[in-house]
Amino acid sequence: MKLLCLNKIIRGFMKKDFLIVGLALLISLLISCASSEGIYRPLSEEPGAENLGPIKVHFESLLKRGKLNHEAYVFLFEEAKNKFSGNIDVREITWYAEGGDIYATGFVVRLNPMGKVEGTLARAAEQIMTSIQPSSKIAIVYVSSSDPDTTEFIANELEYIMVNEGFTIIDRNQLDKVRREQNFQLSGVVDDETAVSIGKIVGANIIITGTVTGTDSTRRLRLRALNTQTAQVMAVASERL
Repeated sequence: MKLLCLNKIIRGFMKKDFLIVGLALLISLLISCASSEGIYRPLSEEPGAENLGPIKVHFESLLKRGKLNHEAYVFLFEEAKNKFSGNIDVREITWYAEGGDIYATGFVVRLNPMGKVEGTLARAAEQIMTSIQPSSKIAIVYVSSSDPDTTEFIANELEYIMVNEGFTIIDRNQLDKVRREQNFQLSGVVDDETAVSIGKIVGANIIITGTVTGTDSTRRLRLRALNTQTAQVMAVASERL
């Protein structure tokens, strides 16, 4: 009788072990399948870019952080900056499961001079988007630069990038209308309190502001994302321009 009971207990543990192993295999399979969505940020998006070689990183707590593609890009770009200099970026990005760990791979490229602003803005936007919930309603309140053409280009391109990533962006004509009605400054830098007020009026959860500062080697693009309910800074990006 004792042997029979012991045998039942052992079989019970074996069943639990099989369930645990099976669940682990299923999760691993699901992760692997999720990574088969295709190549993110293909090299064809940047004609004339010089391919500097492959790069690979390991993710920490990947599934707990924002969008997977964006996270892969941020980790890969940080690693690329440690290995290469100049106006670089990462393309042909994929991520996958291997032995219970998550990895991302891509190719480091050196951008052509004409793509410098686009590359800088894309990197800054990626860093901001990783900290914003996909369901957020976003207002790009202002972008400030000494060059009006650069200001207009960055604002339009940032809107384009975020809309194509699935975010809801408040139309800038609506923002200008609110500024006029509330006697807010129509262009240039405004303080955080004013920016948050504008965001609340148009129903945005998140506001984004941007500035281009410095000259020559110190010239940088900075983006900030603020929560309109708490005025908390959700994310900051600073990239050499």
